[in-house]
Amino acid sequence: MPVYIQSAEAISPQPTFAPGGFLEETLLPDTPYFTCIDPDYRQYINPASLRRMSRVIRMGLTASRVCLEKAGIDQPDAILIGSGLGCVQDTARFLNQVIENREQLLNPTAFIQSTHNTVSGQIALMLGCRNYNLTFSQRTISFETALLDAIMLLEEEGTGHILLGGVDEIVGESYDLMLRSGCISAGPLKDVQDSRSGRPVAGEGAAFFLLSDTPGEGSLARIDDLEIIHSCRDSDELKGLLESFLSRNGLSLDEIDLLVSGRNGDARFSGFHNRISSLFEGSVVTGYKHLVGEYDTASAFGTCLAARIIHENRVPPAVILNNASRDQISKGLVFNYSKNRDFTFTLVSRPQP
Repeated sequence: MPVYIQSAEAISPQPTFAPGGFLEETLLPDTPYFTCIDPDYRQYINPASLRRMSRVIRMGLTASRVCLEKAGIDQPDAILIGSGLGCVQDTARFLNQVIENREQLLNPTAFIQSTHNTVSGQIALMLGCRNYNLTFSQRTISFETALLDAIMLLEEEGTGHILLGGVDEIVGESYDLMLRSGCISAGPLKDVQDSRSGRPVAGEGAAFFLLSDTPGEGSLARIDDLEIIHSCRDSDELKGLLESFLSRNGLSLDEIDLLVSGRNGDARFSGFHNRISSLFEGSVVTGYKHLVGEYDTASAFGTCLAARIIHENRVPPAVILNNASRDQISKGLVFNYSKNRDFTFTLVSRPQP
């Protein structure tokens, strides 16, 4: 069944949270990885509680609150969060205390807030929501798994509005570990942004959606289908799976107006992006990880981007990857992948009047 996006909000390394156009301006800070632009959290969270919250909790609470306010919903019927690494800052703080204090006199706050479901729990406390609440942590398909659960919940009678989010953060400790593993680029963003390093740039973000089983007057977009593929042998097999996915939705390749690609600059696995993009030569091909970085739930930002483009029928110049154009953007495909596994296709379209 179709699922309608009634509102969306994103705190990201770009000025997407502030009022105004979405990605009309872009930033490239002189740092080794992308970090979110923090709004004035005191406007959204009690200052007394704010002191005890890490950045990822602040991001999640603020983005989710504004998302609900935009939709005019006080109490969602369910809260679903995807997070690959959870509260990394509190995890690092707790582990550092274990070492520094020789496993004695440990502050329990950092441990309590280090769990993956802390963000969803804090949102429920903020709203006084006692409804269905679940956090999914499946690496780079964490957000899509949460979305899949949302779709199934909306098929059940009595579940009308679901708050869905994708949240991940990066801190110095996690960046150092990723750097040692060789999976990300090193050096200032300005030096590695052109992908000459052959590795992606790390990032973070929080994107939230209010989903409903019925269209509203201000619905941004409609999610028609979702496909999660754990692995495939090569790009030829992936092409066949994509064609089958579109076929079951009564669509052909040339009927897709917009491709939102998960291209991340990793030269080792660029063949998947190149093959899929080549199938949409007449479509507008866009990317976003060169603006927000690569992280486990980056596809949540990509879905937010697709919904905004379809709703506004406008493509921000900063995300365009090819020379094609469409007068009307009604059908979009969000394609994400991690290395040579965990491929996802999300079909997004304009709601029917």
